[in-house]
Amino acid sequence: MKKIRAIIYFRDHLAAELSPAAHAIHGKMSQNAATFPQPPVTMGTLQTYITTYDECLAVRASRATADVIALKKAREELEQALRVLGTYVNVQAKGSAEIVEQSGCPSHSGRGPADTSPPEAPADVRLSHGRRSGSLLLRYRPKRAKSVNEVQTTTGDPNLETGWQTAGIYRGGRAEISGQTPGTLIWVRVRTVGLKGIMGAWSDPAQIRVL
Repeated sequence: MKKIRAIIYFRDHLAAELSPAAHAIHGKMSQNAATFPQPPVTMGTLQTYITTYDECLAVRASRATADVIALKKAREELEQALRVLGTYVNVQAKGSAEIVEQSGCPSHSGRGPADTSPPEAPADVRLSHGRRSGSLLLRYRPKRAKSVNEVQTTTGDPNLETGWQTAGIYRGGRAEISGQTPGTLIWVRVRTVGLKGIMGAWSDPAQIRVL
């Protein structure tokens, strides 16, 4: 019989995806308190972490250093709480899909070891101009299905690691980058995020002049 386990690592969740997942877990575990009588993180404490994270996420758009640091700290605290709760759910469930579902935790099949090897570099990286001035469209072919990918850019020497900056985290094989200075020659590269946050190899960089 196939066993189902709650996911305990949330590093591959995008910033906007973590909150709905946490809210779902809080709601389900509160609703099914009899099934989970002594959670190592109380629902009150979890709600505090969720509220703090939501507040930090809302002000992150300012890109102020203090706001970015606050969001990172809030995410770490929320991920840690969800990891502890997921482990507790797995102990209670003992592979039962019904009990895992009652927790609200996302789940996976327990058959076979998880592939934690670094993902291969995405292939066929192509750049084109976006519809708006200063925007670019990046297309690439990840080696893994349903991939999450980090995109970086640089306007300097692509061989110097210090010049690269993260433009964003994107799902699938397409990304849109905006806010670039027209006339600038820009280099772009991409890599895939693996399980447990293990990063894959960088693609060969592609270049384009921004319009």
